[in-house]
Amino acid sequence: MPRAGIAKPGLLAALFVLVIALVAAACADESPATLREPSAGEAPSGAESGDTARDAGADGASTSSGGESLPLPQLADRKIVRTATLELEVEDVGASVQEVESVAVAASGFVSESNVFVDASPEGDGGGDGAPRRTQTASVTIRVPAESYSSVMGELRGIAKEVRSERSEAAEVTEEYTDLEARLRNLEATEASYLELLAKAGEIADILAVQDRLNGVRLEIEQVQGRINLLDSMTDLATITVQLSVAAPGEDGGGKGWVEKAWDAAWDGSEAVLVALGTVAIVGGVALVWLLIPGIVGLLLWRRFGSRLLPPRPPAGRGETTGGGGPE
Repeated sequence: MPRAGIAKPGLLAALFVLVIALVAAACADESPATLREPSAGEAPSGAESGDTARDAGADGASTSSGGESLPLPQLADRKIVRTATLELEVEDVGASVQEVESVAVAASGFVSESNVFVDASPEGDGGGDGAPRRTQTASVTIRVPAESYSSVMGELRGIAKEVRSERSEAAEVTEEYTDLEARLRNLEATEASYLELLAKAGEIADILAVQDRLNGVRLEIEQVQGRINLLDSMTDLATITVQLSVAAPGEDGGGKGWVEKAWDAAWDGSEAVLVALGTVAIVGGVALVWLLIPGIVGLLLWRRFGSRLLPPRPPAGRGETTGGGGPE
């Protein structure tokens, strides 16, 4: 009896242990799937959280060390107005104007303004025949996409025989553009509020008052929207002004040798001497004319009255008789 009483509690304990083992086995079967596929809202724990942290740290280190992979969203949103002016020396102005237009069209741009001028120099500068020399200049303004600005500038430099000057400017209007967008949103919200009030207004005076405010808000919306559209156009397209001219023949010496240059210098010096001598001759001739008239008048007066001013001469016969009879 005592042994039977002792056996019953041992049997119950064995059954209890068996049930716990079965439950643990069932939980062990489900736990791998749960660990392999964690839910989106749960954070990894244990060894997996450490591995994830190490992987994230390695990715962050590689990104920061690379430099180029860092995103720069602020650069993409910047609004910059680009303008440039090129002064080019070319061989043929007319042909160069066509080349500038071709460069603009190839870059998906257009020519906004084009002017060609013909200047005539004073006589004597065009050659030995004394005819005036005619020179041709041009000014062409093109609009090209901002992303093609650098390439277009390089192509325009290639057209020139010599680049005389180049000026580039970049004005950032990001702050103004952002302020205009915020102002536009506020005005549109105000317009919506006035429209709600207009729908609820029953009195004619209230309707007129709300309509007047609504018209003022819509006018401001149009002004702000027009400024935004202008900034979009100015930032999307760069403005380049190209001034074309032909080199003057005498700027680089005209290909003359030292003999021709010396001859030209001597000729110029002789011309200066001749001019000086001619000036002296003209001044002397005028002075001689003014002196000749008083001289002629004085000569006539002397011939007329000059003999009266001189003392009288002794008679020639009386002097000879007196002198001859004394000695005898």
